[in-house]
Amino acid sequence: MLRAEKKIIFVLVALSAFLFCVKASNAEESLPLVLSISPREMNLGSIASGEAAFGLFTLKNMGSGSLSWSVKCPEGWRPPAGTDTITSLRKKTDYLRVEILSFPLNEQLAESQHSVEMKLETEDQTLICRKKLSEGAHKEAIKITSEGGNRAIFVTFSLSSVQEEALLNLNPTRLDMGSVLPGRTASRRITLTNKGKEMLNWSVAVEKSKRDENTAEFKRGRYISFLSDEITEEGAYAVPAHLKEMMELAGRWTDNEGYPSGAEGENTMKLRFSGTGIVLYLLTCPNADSVGLYLDERPVTVGNCSEVIEKRNGELPVAAGLADAAHVLTIVSKDSRVIFEGVKIMGKKISRAPAGSIVIIPTAGTTLTQTNYLQVTFAGGELAPGYYGGNIVFTANNKETIVELFAEVLPDNITKLTDIYRFSSADDYLYTAKPQEDVAKLGRGNYKKEGIAFRLYAPETPGTTPFYRWYNTWKRAHFYHHEQSGGGKNLQGYVFEGAIGNIATSKLTNSKELYRWYNPSSGRYFYTTDTRAANIKKRGYHFDGIAGYVK
Repeated sequence: MLRAEKKIIFVLVALSAFLFCVKASNAEESLPLVLSISPREMNLGSIASGEAAFGLFTLKNMGSGSLSWSVKCPEGWRPPAGTDTITSLRKKTDYLRVEILSFPLNEQLAESQHSVEMKLETEDQTLICRKKLSEGAHKEAIKITSEGGNRAIFVTFSLSSVQEEALLNLNPTRLDMGSVLPGRTASRRITLTNKGKEMLNWSVAVEKSKRDENTAEFKRGRYISFLSDEITEEGAYAVPAHLKEMMELAGRWTDNEGYPSGAEGENTMKLRFSGTGIVLYLLTCPNADSVGLYLDERPVTVGNCSEVIEKRNGELPVAAGLADAAHVLTIVSKDSRVIFEGVKIMGKKISRAPAGSIVIIPTAGTTLTQTNYLQVTFAGGELAPGYYGGNIVFTANNKETIVELFAEVLPDNITKLTDIYRFSSADDYLYTAKPQEDVAKLGRGNYKKEGIAFRLYAPETPGTTPFYRWYNTWKRAHFYHHEQSGGGKNLQGYVFEGAIGNIATSKLTNSKELYRWYNPSSGRYFYTTDTRAANIKKRGYHFDGIAGYVK
C-alpha cells in the first residue's frame, strides 16, 4: 500500500512539473506586446535658416508576435497634402527618423517667423509636417500609438536667423591613395565647404617632419578606404578591384555615395588582414545594435557605435595587441542606415612621405556658400617600396584640422595588371581594357557600364597568353577564349576582334579562376570570378568551365 501511495505521489509531482513547464513555455511564447523607444528625448541643437538637423529613434517590441504602430504630425503641425499619419508593422525593431528643416530666409513670410518642416521617416514611408515657428528654443512632442502602449517622444531645437561662425567641413577626412609604382602618381579629391554663415578663410599645407623625428616610424597603422566607383547593378555596392583579395561580401550591399551599406536585414562583410590590431571607421551608425563584430570567429564587444560618429570622428577600435599574423574580421550589418567608411590595420610601419611627394592645389581660399575642390597628388618618384603617410593640415578661424594620407609604393618589378571593364546590353557582355577605344560599339549597342570585372596580365608576363574576343552580330553575343581557334567552340558567325589582355592558363600566385557560364537559350556567354554567380544562374546560365586565371 505504501509503495502504491509513493507511486501516485511521484506521478502527481511529475505531472505538476510538466504542467508548470508547459505554462511557462506558453507564457514565454505569448509575451504581451510592449513598445520600447530609445531615446525618449533628443536635442537637435541650433538650426539656422536654410539648414536641417535630424535624429534617430529606435523602437523595439519587447513582446512576442508582430506589433503595429503609427505616428501623426505633432499638435499644431499640418501636412502640405494627403494623410497626416503613417503606420508601420514590425516584429522586433524599427526606426523613426525625425528631421527638422528651416527654410531659407528668402522663403520666409516674415523674418520673425520661420517656416519649418518636420519630416518623419520609417523604412518605407515618409510623413511631412509644417508649421510657422518663432525664433528661439522649441520642444515638440511626437505621439506614437501602438498595440503595445502609447508613447510620446520629444525633440528639442533652437531656430536662428543670425549668421553663425564659419565652420570648415571636409570630405573625406582620411585619404587612401592606394598603391603607386615608382615614378607614377596617384590623385584624390577633397571637398571643402562652409557649414557656417560667415565667410570662411582657409589655408592648407603638408605637415613638415619634426626635429629628431624617426621618419621611418611616422605612424603605426595604415588606413584603407572602402570607397568604390564600380557599380555592378543599379544601387549595388561593388568591391573595388584592389580590395577583392581582402573583402568578401554576403547578402545585399547597397552603394551610398561610393561606400558600402547593408540593405534590409543582416548582411555580412569579411575582411582578411595581417597585423596587430584593427580599427573600423563608420560614417553613420544609429545605435549599438546596428553592428555585430567577430574577430577570428569570436564575438567582439565594443562601445556604442552611435557615439563614435561625433566623439571619435567615426573611429571604432575593434582589437589591439593581436599576434602579428593573419586574421579575419567579420562584420554583420543589422541596419540599412549603417555606412562603412574603411579600416586601419595596426602594426604596419608607416614612413613619413618626403617633402615634395605630396602636392595640394589650391593651397588657400575663401568660401561662403560655394564648394571648393582640392586636388591632392602623391608621387612615387624614386621612393623605396613600402608604406608612406603624411598629415595635411587645414587652418581656418585659428583652428587646425588634420586629414591623414596613406599610400603604398610598390616594387618596380611587380607584375603589371590591366583593369577589364564589363559592359552589358540585355544578356550580351562586352569586356574591354580600353572603353575609350570601344566607345562607338558601346554607343550603338546601348551598353551599360558595370565596373571592373577582373584584371588581366600585361603581354610580357610569364605564364600568360592573349585572351581574345569575338562578336556575333546575328546573336548579338560576345565570346572570349585564350586560343585563336576558340577552344573547340562553334565560332560560325563570329568576327574576331583581337586580344583584350593576357590570361594565365594555369594558376599563378594570388590568381583566381575566371568562370565561364553559357545560356543555351540565347547562345550567350558570361564570365566572372564569383564562385556563386547566383543571379546569372537564375537567368538560365549553366557552368561551362574555367576560362583561365586572372587577378
